[in-house]
Amino acid sequence: MRFKTVSNEELIDIYLRAYEQKLNASFLKMLLDEIVERDIYDLLLETSLQS
Repeated sequence: MRFKTVSNEELIDIYLRAYEQKLNASFLKMLLDEIVERDIYDLLLETSLQS
């Protein structure tokens, strides 16, 4: 884990903001890999649908 001090909700928020701002693809992939590793991808989908 590269983001040990970041909560699941914070990680998802960071990912969604980075995606909206079209940040570097490798940074987005790193965030998404962490989301998958934490097994919170479903939470990401739920959160993105609410936005």
